Amino acid sequence: MLADIKMQAYDKLSDQELIALLRQRKHAAFTEIYNRHWTTLFIHAVKMLKDEDEAVDVIQDVFTALWHKSADLDINTSLTAYLYTSVRNRIISVIRHGKVHEDYMDSLSQLLKEGDFVTDNQVRFNELTVQIEKEISSLPGKMRQIFIMSRVNGLTHKQISSELNISEETVKKQIYNALKILKVKLSPCVFLMIL
Repeated sequence: MLADIKMQAYDKLSDQELIALLRQRKHAAFTEIYNRHWTTLFIHAVKMLKDEDEAVDVIQDVFTALWHKSADLDINTSLTAYLYTSVRNRIISVIRHGKVHEDYMDSLSQLLKEGDFVTDNQVRFNELTVQIEKEISSLPGKMRQIFIMSRVNGLTHKQISSELNISEETVKKQIYNALKILKVKLSPCVFLMIL
């Protein structure tokens, strides 16, 4: 009953008041922001992505980031504008990553179709594969495990999170850090092979 009364009080607050409470890490303020903005952000994301599952992932990522950054939150616009910009930027990132991966797979598929995978190319491919595997094996233990589950086994962040009993945010951060390390160690061409 007391929780209902407190929640009712939060739904009367302005976005600016909720942001101030969010900076204090108040869960109820975060919940109110989430409930107030989730549906419109989801509709916006679906229009851009044309995929409801991806839209849900994007919105969840945005709200997860909002909570993690809440103590240091510095919003110079309205909360609505901030959230829409965050969603748009996340969607651009999703589309860009998907495009790079799609282009690589298309070019690899084309190469295989044309039969240009002659012995010389096979030897080079094997050398590159060994180089990639060597650099991946030098990653720290948990990071390596998560990276392999994602890039080699093709598991989603959610599946990895569930299997290892860690947050999706931790999975994303570990993959991001692994890619940063590998980007430094591998040539740009070789690095694209693991994206």
